[in-house]
Amino acid sequence: MKKPKRKSSRLSSLLWAAKYQWKLNRIFIFLVLTQAPIQVVRPLVNSLFSKELIDRIGGGSSFGEIALVILGFSTLILLLTLTYRYFVFRAEGGTYYTTIVLQCEMGAFQSRDMDFEDTEKDSFDKVSGHAHRDAGQGNCSLEFWWDDLLDFLTHAMGIFTYAALLGSLHPLLLLVVAAVSAGAWFSSRWQPDYYEKQKENWEKEARKKDYIQNISMDFTLAKDVKLYGLEPWLNGMLRDYNAYLLMWNKRCSLRGLWAALFAGVMTLLQNGAAYLFLIGMLLRGELTVGEFVFYFGIVGSIAGFFQGVITDVSKLATRADKIGYYRDYFDYPRRRNHGKGAPLPVAPVEIELKNVSYRYEGAEEDTLKNINLKLHPGESIALVGINGAGKSTLVKLLCGLYTPTEGEILVGGRPIDDYNIFDYYSMISAVFQEVTPIAFTIRDFVTSADPDRPTAKADMEAALRKADIWDKLSSLPNGTETHLMKGIYDDGVDLSGGEMQKLMLARAIYKNGSILILDEPTAALDPIAENKLYLEYRSLTKGKTSVYISHRFASTRFCDRILLLSGGRVTEEGTHDELMDLGGEYAHMFGVQSKYYKEGEIHA
Repeated sequence: MKKPKRKSSRLSSLLWAAKYQWKLNRIFIFLVLTQAPIQVVRPLVNSLFSKELIDRIGGGSSFGEIALVILGFSTLILLLTLTYRYFVFRAEGGTYYTTIVLQCEMGAFQSRDMDFEDTEKDSFDKVSGHAHRDAGQGNCSLEFWWDDLLDFLTHAMGIFTYAALLGSLHPLLLLVVAAVSAGAWFSSRWQPDYYEKQKENWEKEARKKDYIQNISMDFTLAKDVKLYGLEPWLNGMLRDYNAYLLMWNKRCSLRGLWAALFAGVMTLLQNGAAYLFLIGMLLRGELTVGEFVFYFGIVGSIAGFFQGVITDVSKLATRADKIGYYRDYFDYPRRRNHGKGAPLPVAPVEIELKNVSYRYEGAEEDTLKNINLKLHPGESIALVGINGAGKSTLVKLLCGLYTPTEGEILVGGRPIDDYNIFDYYSMISAVFQEVTPIAFTIRDFVTSADPDRPTAKADMEAALRKADIWDKLSSLPNGTETHLMKGIYDDGVDLSGGEMQKLMLARAIYKNGSILILDEPTAALDPIAENKLYLEYRSLTKGKTSVYISHRFASTRFCDRILLLSGGRVTEEGTHDELMDLGGEYAHMFGVQSKYYKEGEIHA
């Protein structure tokens, strides 16, 4: 498999990470970088201490002179140690701070700044999966690459410092150490290069495993799991995915093992050659015992520095690749207008679709095909059609959640992208098919679009009354201050599907957007509640341009105009009576549905 080409250089990714940390916590950078020179000097001072002590004892120095040497070096070592520990403790005090901030920013970016339709794309799932996996593994590259950079700076400074000392003794020693250490570079890249090249093979399976794991822990699915005996299937899938991921981990680990063995052999050869050289100089009287011990330590240290630099470069390269995940994530192209936009139009608004087509990523044909449609200000439109006709897709286009593949949508005479997308969202009051509670108080949930409105309390109550849910909620011990969802708050409640749908409707009523979208708002309602909504429909849509989606054709009679979608096109259009007189697909579907109501009445 061909290794995917990086979108940015590794160096630019590291600089991007440095700028990110600089904005977040400049002191942290200072605390990390000041540790490098101290880490180089401390072992050098220890080696000098040993050299001086041995030479003075062997040279017959007095006890007083030896005591002064011990006191001086001990004091210096203590000061260096305390200084080093101070910087380490200060730096470690902020451990995981960067990771936590990053995770919060990633969540905010995906939920707010990302174009909604991109969050549904497989291409974004890959980018998001790589970034979130690195951020959530406890060793976030954007934070912990500083440890690798510290190691690199320490080893690089150590090489220059110790090379000057070793080179002054004999340049051949330095060349032997450098040449053998350089050979370790190739082995150090075996594992990370293999990981980076093969990550696409296991990343998709890792996402599948996470999905299976998440639904296994979702209590709302417990009924289906129990009643349909899904436990063996879920356990089997998890075992298969875990086995697959373990296989890739073993392959990566095996390459790391071979690299470590190769590096160990190279180190043995390197140190053996250097030590033989020093022993020869000692036997020839070219070195004192203290100098032998000193340079003996220098050889081991500089060899470690050379290998350390090679390993550090390898680690930084791997970190840079993973930091590239975050750059790809935050730089993922957005098509919507997130900057300054045009003033919003005054309600009610006109909506016009010109030659609008939409195709989902990876699909072979358009879901919507060349739609031309105008919704007049204050008009109420009903969208009907069989499942998969494109009704929900059209609604998401009107909401600004999707961008047309071809054509454009004008709202108030302007393309949607002329408006700041968040300003545009403020115009939309929507109730979708999916009913998803959030563990807010009922008050916070309903007023979330504008909680600081001066009339928030009165408007919330009015919205809950219009949605026919006020009596139920006001009877709770804490009223609208009750939290949704049991198991999170002590006073949490789980509303029924119909009650939750009413609450979603109340939230849309409270928001009071100039465009009202109702996507199957009565799907979970009982017939009495559904009839009440029909009676309130004119009141709800007054002064708004509204779109109503339903499979219950009786509800469409309350709308000004009905559009039948079929095969991604508007195939029929008119009032209920006009479409019935046309005798087309709408009339046929209405007749099929009404037949069962009539039969029910007869049998009753």
